[in-house]
Amino acid sequence: MTEGLLQVVCEAERLVLGAARCRTCWTRVEVKRLSDNSLILGDIEVVSADLSRRLCGCDEAFVFAATVGVGADRAIRTAEVKSPLLSLACDSAGSALVEELCDAINTELAEEAKKQGRQTTKRFSAGYGDLSLEYQRQICRLLDTPRNIGASLTDGVMMTPSKTVTAIVGIR
Repeated sequence: MTEGLLQVVCEAERLVLGAARCRTCWTRVEVKRLSDNSLILGDIEVVSADLSRRLCGCDEAFVFAATVGVGADRAIRTAEVKSPLLSLACDSAGSALVEELCDAINTELAEEAKKQGRQTTKRFSAGYGDLSLEYQRQICRLLDTPRNIGASLTDGVMMTPSKTVTAIVGIR
């Protein structure tokens, strides 16, 4: 990596970490299998063969949301004025940070399940495989993400702040 590029990456990291306000929320729901490609998570009826396979053998699941907040979005937009490269680096830093946050909550949830002698699956999000992004509406309602972490959905079902993730983790 060249010295100039390294400086841009370090500046992006500094900007995003300085602006980020990481928040999470989660709930535990019952999983009821309706068929090979449909199930009910709490009160959400889901049609997805991929999620159904992921949750095979699970009678419960954690549903969570994680965000690094609006500050990260502001840092990305502010960087656009300075440099397209800095903006891209800030966007990447925000994505990496929310993934680290998801990994941390995944570990926390796995520990919660382990206390009861149970195991968790890998996380699965709306937009993966055949699980439509439309399910984010119900997940956000279930978690009350606007109130709990300051995250909502656009009309196009995209999360705002942009570095926000919802996911489902099976418990077996």
